[in-house]
Amino acid sequence: MVSDSSQDRPASIENVSSSEVEAESNNIDSLEAVSSGGDATPELESAAEVLTRVELDLACSSEKLVNLEILVMHVVSRENDFEAFASEEEHKSEGPVEKALEFDLLYGILDSEVSEVEGFLSALQTEIAGFQASFKELGDSFKEMEEKFQDCEDSLKHSFEQVAGLKVQSANFRRILLASSGDEKWKDDKSLENDNFEDSNAKIRMHTAEQQRNILRMLEKSLAREMDLEKKLTESRQTVEDLKLRLQQEVFCMEQEAEDIWERLFEAENNAEIFLGISKELFGRIQMAQFSINGSVQREGELRSKLQDLNEELKEKDCALQGSESSRTELVEKVNALEQKLRESESQLHHVKEEQNKELAGKAIEAEKRAEIIEAECKLLRESNMELDKEMSRLKSSTADATKRVDQLEKQLKDSEIQRLHAVASSEASLEKLSMLDCTIKDMDNLIKDLKSKVSRAESEIESTEEKCIILSESNAELIEEVTFLRRRVEHLEMSLHQADEAKKESAKDIRMRTKLIADLVVQLALERERLHKQISSLTKEKKVAVMYLQQIKRDHSVTAIGSHDAKVNEPVLSEDDSQNEIPRKGSSEEILGSSATIHETGNAPGDFATTEVEMERTDSASNLNSVRNIDARQMKFIVRGLLNRNGAGAYPWTKWFRCCTFGKTSAVLKDFDRLIGCLT
Repeated sequence: MVSDSSQDRPASIENVSSSEVEAESNNIDSLEAVSSGGDATPELESAAEVLTRVELDLACSSEKLVNLEILVMHVVSRENDFEAFASEEEHKSEGPVEKALEFDLLYGILDSEVSEVEGFLSALQTEIAGFQASFKELGDSFKEMEEKFQDCEDSLKHSFEQVAGLKVQSANFRRILLASSGDEKWKDDKSLENDNFEDSNAKIRMHTAEQQRNILRMLEKSLAREMDLEKKLTESRQTVEDLKLRLQQEVFCMEQEAEDIWERLFEAENNAEIFLGISKELFGRIQMAQFSINGSVQREGELRSKLQDLNEELKEKDCALQGSESSRTELVEKVNALEQKLRESESQLHHVKEEQNKELAGKAIEAEKRAEIIEAECKLLRESNMELDKEMSRLKSSTADATKRVDQLEKQLKDSEIQRLHAVASSEASLEKLSMLDCTIKDMDNLIKDLKSKVSRAESEIESTEEKCIILSESNAELIEEVTFLRRRVEHLEMSLHQADEAKKESAKDIRMRTKLIADLVVQLALERERLHKQISSLTKEKKVAVMYLQQIKRDHSVTAIGSHDAKVNEPVLSEDDSQNEIPRKGSSEEILGSSATIHETGNAPGDFATTEVEMERTDSASNLNSVRNIDARQMKFIVRGLLNRNGAGAYPWTKWFRCCTFGKTSAVLKDFDRLIGCLT
């Protein structure tokens, strides 16, 4: 079943994705239609925005439902393991326990996600209903949108159905969990009842064999559990050590990564500076291109203005040519009229001016030929025609006037020929100017085409530079983020370094205090050394006095009363010496007296007296030295313990030697003190 459902899931996902793509394409088409209409109101735009948002929310919810169905598949796969775990009475392995915990956690996640999706879909449904109620006032313009809102409602219904199915499955999972928890409670109650019953039987049946066996089994189980717990503890400790090693390795790797990041950062900064220089150069080139484009645009405007001026001049010249042609036709008509008038004058003059008329006719023919060639100077020709009309009228009045007028006409014809020649020359010059203008226009067209191609190239370069600038800005943003992260890391490291420096300063202060204490102790040791020298000198003096006293006892050993009297006489001297050297000397004098008494009791033999004398000297010196050693050794032990407690074991190299030093004899004490003071200094 799980495999079939897992095979059906990709098809459902593909259907959902295809439906989402179709919905988005329809939404885009509707938005394009609304924007292309031109009459879109802000209400329609807001409705379109709401529709897009609702469709996106529906797409997100559908994707989440698909993911939840996949999660349901995983929960179903864990269900069998959980049932096996619930059916077993003794759980020997940890695998089923972990799978049961996974089932419980996955069920909790599924239930919470289903409730969230249901709340989200209900909120969407209320939102769609509210928007439909608010946008119904638009009328016909909202009908197309309403169809899409209905599609959204249909997809909502489908998603609600999916949520209902997920709820049913989660309810089944909950029943399984409740059933398993109920069985455990029943088993716990039953076990409690059995324990109570066994306790009552234990009171009745004391120390039976079966009970002992059960107790042994329970003890074995408890021991096995303790062994398992110890194994788990060892494993956990090993895991902790492994984690510590991993942490150390990760810290080392992080330090290496930090170094690599620093290197990359420096490289990125160098690259950024290089890119900034390149961008500045490109920006300068773009500005130069813009300046050249602006200059070319200005030149193009000037050339266009010149072209317009030239076109206007050409139009004026065309108008002048048309006027000259019209004047030429008028002149031809007037010449015809003049011919008719001349014929009439010829009929009137008859034979008087036949020769003159012939000459006039020839001249008129020449004038007609010349008039056909004339193409310019309309005003002058009109004036000449008016004069000719006047002259013809005068010819009617008188033939003499006609002859004069003919002469004047000949002069005027000559002038008109001259003017015609000037007009032809000017027309040829204008034609040459037109050809030159055509050449310049062609050159300007070529220049304009070249400029357009350059402008297009510049625009393409500008676009490429803009793209490069965008890429650079993105890379700069990423680099800035990395720099900020590294700066934070550096600040953290600086804080740690500052803390380490403070700790070093505190340790230096402690070391200074301890060195001061050690110096004070060295001074105290020197004072103790001087005191010991004084005490040893006093002991030597006491020894000499004791020897003198023994010699007197040897001389007066026969008379005990006299000896005792001498001892009493000598006591003040010893007491005076003891008052200077305090308690140890008193103890030594008492020991000497005791030894003298024992010598007196033993006998008067000279050999025995010599041996006792030697033994007495040995015991005297040993007692004095032991008393000195006990007092000074205790004081020195106290001093050494103070040093060790303040500075710690092994804090300085001389402490180990100080522990091992012995105070067996006075000379050894002095040597040890000399060594100790030498080490300290």
